[in-house]
Amino acid sequence: MKALRTGILMTMSVVALASELFAAPAVECGAQFGTQFNLEPATNAVAQQMENVDFIPNRVGLNEDLVVAGAYDFRGNAPAGTTWDGSLSGYYVHRSTTPDCSPQFEGGLPPVTVQGKTFAGDGGTVIAADPARDAFLVADVRLDLTDQLSAIGLFRASSANLLNPAQCPDGTHTAAQAQSCWEQTAPALINQIPSSGPLSSLDYPSLAADERGSGLGAGDVYVAYGSFAAGMELVACNDATLVCSSPLTISDSTDPFGGTVDAHVEVRPDGIITVTYLDQDSPPTDVIKFVSCKPAGAPNAPICGAPAVVATENQALGFSFSTGQSISGLNLLVLTFPKHANRIEADGKTVTTFVVWDRCKTTFNFILPAGGSFPTCLDADVVMSTSTDGATWSPVTPVNGGPGHQFFPSISTDESRGVVIITYYDASADPFGKRLRVSLNHIDPGSTKVSPVIALTTLPTPWDADPSQNPFAIGFDFHFGMKARGMGTPGNSRLYTSFTSTADRPGMYFGQPVREQNNNLVKLTY
Repeated sequence: MKALRTGILMTMSVVALASELFAAPAVECGAQFGTQFNLEPATNAVAQQMENVDFIPNRVGLNEDLVVAGAYDFRGNAPAGTTWDGSLSGYYVHRSTTPDCSPQFEGGLPPVTVQGKTFAGDGGTVIAADPARDAFLVADVRLDLTDQLSAIGLFRASSANLLNPAQCPDGTHTAAQAQSCWEQTAPALINQIPSSGPLSSLDYPSLAADERGSGLGAGDVYVAYGSFAAGMELVACNDATLVCSSPLTISDSTDPFGGTVDAHVEVRPDGIITVTYLDQDSPPTDVIKFVSCKPAGAPNAPICGAPAVVATENQALGFSFSTGQSISGLNLLVLTFPKHANRIEADGKTVTTFVVWDRCKTTFNFILPAGGSFPTCLDADVVMSTSTDGATWSPVTPVNGGPGHQFFPSISTDESRGVVIITYYDASADPFGKRLRVSLNHIDPGSTKVSPVIALTTLPTPWDADPSQNPFAIGFDFHFGMKARGMGTPGNSRLYTSFTSTADRPGMYFGQPVREQNNNLVKLTY
């Protein structure tokens, strides 16, 4: 495990708040609180967290998408030889023509053996679809505990393989079935370096594919991650072969080693690669940085400019006291984590970049009787800054500055319609700030104005109701996933979001039904 970062029901009244873009949205599954997106039995179930998701529209059939999600799955801690077989890097796939959010198969990404060393999945599963090449890419953190080495794993599966029951059978995969599903192309192992004992020396990765059909770098895959020894790194890989460049350090001398974390990489419609990351300067101050790179054609490394400062965040969310909790009312560590999306404008040349992150609006310092204090955040908000040149950034403005906590923003551009969508956890419906729903804002084409809030899920539920005996299994998450894609016309765009929820069903513990954490999925058509 890596180091711990040193009904809808869409009512007419809700619809009336949205612009014409969301005049008739439809949540096709997961309306109240999401649909469980795993096949785990309810008895003695464990947590799934840190979700990610992508999809290829209409790949299964008309209006039926091929959906692949990832999560940190604590079934990886089960003894070797069990069905799950020791990987914390969970994957879950919907390939059915049934109009729901059910997964047909799941598993843990298989081990990768290189030169006699075996690297197991250590979580941080991220997904990137490449519709132009009809394939999915998956990356995660890898550990070889025998020789104490860290690495990043990169896998590829064609849609045809994921749709083939002979290669990817229904159900929960054994390690052999996971290899059959994900190793038709030999996986890549990126940047083997010494680990800190049982903890990874690499931060969780981010992954993006260049979905263009032609041009220098078209089809390349980019993996960005923080190295606690070398700074923020970027790797370019060939989509078909997974042959990769050497790691390129994109942070600069002002970034402290070990303090460059939370990479988020995207590829613009013109092929330019963009990365945001966090320079953990001196808490509670974090510096959000942005790097732009030109493709060179993998396995050549891209050519990158110097990092630009998006914002110096003096109210960053971070660790609090010995519990690690950073926001009040939740048994959950929330850390400021910037993410971004790009939108090409109507002139076909201008590109607007939107960066979102979470911050603390109101901090309370609890004074200890023996002296000293510890802070907790009473009101966390999601905020945003934009740029059209990557160098000059707009003043920070709220995406949702309402009451209660808003945190873990995800952002995606529906490039077919020029729409930017932001989702996040929202505690505003609970006066105690504990129960969460998933909320959504969008930004219309040509605009940087954020729409009013739409409740994507309508039933607020507690995040931390899981009865796990391991407090760490409850107390961290870092992000959830969302992706929007479309066909260019209203009613033919889809949004999938995958997040942690305890609402879908009770687990059975010592014969008693108690809520348990699952990776849940919601599908929105707009």
